[in-house]
Amino acid sequence: MTNALQIDWDEVTAEIVATLTEYLRIDTTNPPGNEQVAAEFLAERLEREGYQTEYVEAGPGRVSMRTRLAGSGEQRPLMLLNHTDVVPAQPEFWEVDPFAAEVRDGEIWGRGALDMKSMGVLELLVMLLFKRLNLTPNRDIVFLAVADEEAGSAFGMEWLDKEHRDWLTEPEFALNEGGMGSLNFLGSQHPVFACSPSEKGPLWLRLRAEGQPGHGSTPHADNAMDRLVRALYRIQEWERSIVVQPQTQEALHRLRAGNAWPKGAPSVARLRQTYPTFSAITQNTISNTGATSGFKHNVIPADAEATLDCRLLPGESHDAFIRSMKEVIDDDKVEIEAVFQSESPASEFQTELVNVVEDVVREQIEGALVIPSTCVGFTDSRVLRRHGVHAYGFVPTLMDASLAAGVHGHNERIPIDGLNTGIQILFEVVRRFTAA
Repeated sequence: MTNALQIDWDEVTAEIVATLTEYLRIDTTNPPGNEQVAAEFLAERLEREGYQTEYVEAGPGRVSMRTRLAGSGEQRPLMLLNHTDVVPAQPEFWEVDPFAAEVRDGEIWGRGALDMKSMGVLELLVMLLFKRLNLTPNRDIVFLAVADEEAGSAFGMEWLDKEHRDWLTEPEFALNEGGMGSLNFLGSQHPVFACSPSEKGPLWLRLRAEGQPGHGSTPHADNAMDRLVRALYRIQEWERSIVVQPQTQEALHRLRAGNAWPKGAPSVARLRQTYPTFSAITQNTISNTGATSGFKHNVIPADAEATLDCRLLPGESHDAFIRSMKEVIDDDKVEIEAVFQSESPASEFQTELVNVVEDVVREQIEGALVIPSTCVGFTDSRVLRRHGVHAYGFVPTLMDASLAAGVHGHNERIPIDGLNTGIQILFEVVRRFTAA
C-alpha cells in the first residue's frame, strides 16, 4: 500500500534531516528546559500545512503542545507522544558542539539525537504525510509534544495528569520512546526491534547520615561521613534477586525461535554478564549518583548525604524495597528519603497495534524480529498506562547497538539511514493501524 502512495522516501528523509538538525540546535537542556521554543518550532511546521495547535504552560517557558488529525471516529484516538527537553551535555567531553547538530559520515550528532528529538521529528513527518496524502484514519491521530520528561515530568505529563487529564485518558493506544531497533541486540545475528509495553519504576532516594562534629585531628566513632560510606558499601554489596519476568521470557523465546543465535542461545547468567541492559531488566538496580559532606578540610562534618538512582522491575513495591534497604544498612542514624518515585502497570503485549508492528517490521526488514522489552529508563508512557492506555515504546530506527547505547552519553548521534528505515516503518504502522 505504501508503494501505491508513491512516496519518495529519500526526499522525506532529506526533510527529516533538515528538520532534525534545526530542532537539535534549539537548546532545551533540562533544567531549565525552555521547551516553549521547541513547542513553537514543531507547531509552526504543523500549522503551515493546515493543522491547528494548542499550547499549555505549566510554568514560565514550560510549554507542551498538541494537535490532531481528525479521523472518522470509529475508534478511540492513537497518540504519537514525544518530549522536547534533553539532559545536560558536557561539551568538554564531546568531539563536536553538542548543540551544533553536525552531520558527519552519515550521522547527525547532537544532544537529543537519540533521546528523543529524532522520534519527535519522525512523528511530525507522519502527521505531515497524512495531511499531504489526504488520508482519513478511522480514529483521530493525536500528536503531543511535552515538556520536562527528563526531570520527572512535574511540568509535563504529571502536570497534564492534574490539570488536563482528558488529554491523557482520551487515546486508546500510544507510541512513544522506550524501544529501538538494533542490528546486534544481545549479540543477535538478526535485526531486532524492541517494543516496550512496560518500564522500570524510578525510585530516587536521598541518604542522610548524622554524627558528632569535631576536629579532624581527633577521629571518633560517630563520624557522619563514615556512617554514610558504610551504608553505601553495604548497599553496594547487597545481593538482590535475579528475576526473569514473563515479558523477558517471551523475548528470549522469540530470539531463540528466530535463530537469533545460530551457535546456540546464551544462558541468562552469560547475558547478564555480557550486556548491562539485560542485567538491568532482570534485577532491581541501584546507581550511586552523588555524595556530599563537609565544609572544611580539618572539620569532621555533622552530616553527609548521598543520592541513589534506583530502578525497580514492573510490579515491585517501592515501600518494600526501601524497608529492605533499611535492613541492609542497619544503622538508625542513616535516614532514607524518597525524592521521586513513580509506578505504572504494564500494557498488554498482544494487541491489535503490536500485531501491526510485527507485520510491518517483518515485511520491510528481512529476517527482523519484534520482541517485548522492559524499558530500563522511565518514560512518559507510565502516566498514560495509569489510565489504561495501551502505550508502547517503539522507535523504529535501526542502528548498531553501540550507537543506541549513546542515550544521555557523550557524542550522542543517530545514523541517517536509520531515520530512513524509521520513517518508513512508523508511517506504515500508523497508516495500517488507522486504515478505515
